[in-house]
Amino acid sequence: MSYRSTGAAFARFMGAALIVAGFIAATAAVAQQQPATPRQVPAAPRAPAAGPAGGAAAPALSTALPPKGTHVVFFDVDAVMRASTAMQNVNAQAEKLRTALQADASRQEAELRKGEDELRAQQNVLSADAFAQRRRDFENKVANVQQQLQTRRRNLETSYTDTAQKVQQALTESVVEVMNEQEYQMVMPNTFIFVARSSLDISGEVARRLNRRMPTAALPN
Repeated sequence: MSYRSTGAAFARFMGAALIVAGFIAATAAVAQQQPATPRQVPAAPRAPAAGPAGGAAAPALSTALPPKGTHVVFFDVDAVMRASTAMQNVNAQAEKLRTALQADASRQEAELRKGEDELRAQQNVLSADAFAQRRRDFENKVANVQQQLQTRRRNLETSYTDTAQKVQQALTESVVEVMNEQEYQMVMPNTFIFVARSSLDISGEVARRLNRRMPTAALPN
């Protein structure tokens, strides 16, 4: 009896494990980047990224403001998001969940490799019918583990996205609040600015109000 079908089942699990590993590697690659918020519309957040909790603290931003009524001012999106205590909370929680997901994927991969070896050793010992049943049981186990890992990965992505969007909304509200109080005519994110005087930067005040409006955030369970 061919062992090819069982090997294919294990290969599918390995594909799922690689998806998990790839997800974690991709999110680590943007560890120092935070979701951008162009204009006043929250952008779709990127995948979970490791935050300042595991490294140096975000540098303090000046809260000095341009004169009231200035026509055009700007803020540094990444700097504000790095200074956000809510995003720091979210990133730290996401990092813990990613680490746990990777550890569980590695553990289950080792268990399935062991199960595959045991099943291969039984191929010439069991009857054809008994081996076929064992093979089906193993394939079902591989499929279940694969589904569980993919579900956990999707849930983590969704939780991070939803929570980061709430922080972005609070960021937008903070920018609008500063603009209205100071009677600025236009506030632009730094990503749309080619060159500007640093005296037009309102990042520090935006960050201060963002942290006052939303001091912390938590990923849903």
